[in-house]
Amino acid sequence: MERLKGMLFGAFVGDAYALGLHWIYDTDKLKQEVRKLNDYITPSKDSFHKGKLKGDFTHYGDQSLLLLKSIASNDGFSVDAFKTHWLTFMAKYEGYMDHASKESLLMLDSQSNYGSSSDELGGLVRMAPIVYYHFDDPSLKKYIEKQTMLTHNNDALVTYGKFVTDLLLELVIGKPLLATIHETSKKYPEIEAVIGKLEARLSDDSTDVIKDIGQSCSSQFAFPAALYLVLKYPTQFEEAMKQNVLGGGDSAGRGMLIGMILGAALGYSSIPPEWIKNLHAFEPINGFTQHKMI
Repeated sequence: MERLKGMLFGAFVGDAYALGLHWIYDTDKLKQEVRKLNDYITPSKDSFHKGKLKGDFTHYGDQSLLLLKSIASNDGFSVDAFKTHWLTFMAKYEGYMDHASKESLLMLDSQSNYGSSSDELGGLVRMAPIVYYHFDDPSLKKYIEKQTMLTHNNDALVTYGKFVTDLLLELVIGKPLLATIHETSKKYPEIEAVIGKLEARLSDDSTDVIKDIGQSCSSQFAFPAALYLVLKYPTQFEEAMKQNVLGGGDSAGRGMLIGMILGAALGYSSIPPEWIKNLHAFEPINGFTQHKMI
């Protein structure tokens, strides 16, 4: 329960922590904000997330919270139920609308459960509520694939989802993080090769590595950049979050993935209590953990 709850809250905390400085690519500018990174930050007026307050979520976290509520109301994941909830929610959404959401709104109908072809990491990292609720369900991977493809119909992203699911399932039963990453990656040769390259740079500056990999939303860059920070800070949830934001770009998408993995590995108690308490959506998320007692 401790690790599953850490996985769930870790994802939401990772998004909320990145909100205030999300999509800033100027790492020198980000360094000037480092003293603010002990807490959540309200986005500036020129942010893509203007109007949001500290403790809120980006559009990624908002959609993951929607997924959580859909699962709770349906007593489990249903792609048709989530599609209905997603279409209703996003048609009136006042937050940032990314390309994948705009395109998927036009593509999804009663006959189709497949949205845009975007490979952006944000489409995958909504997955934490499904893992929490269905962690012992043989259909878990299929559920995660369906929720991803609803808005991000991309083969690479689906593969990343399978790897992350395999990893999380091992971590929540107490397996050690680094050894489990290596063992899990053996089933995914392309990911195993990437991990080898990332480990060769663990002594380098984190911001430099993220910039070299790529700071943007594409999972081609965001996935390995997130893995890099997990590998470099396997026992330091707070430091991994801080370095993620300082790396710039799509820190929210990366933050949700980092939060899931480290939350599952280190447990709920590893997340700063004030970060959990200051989530504006704490009550529905915490209620969800009571709705499905493990």
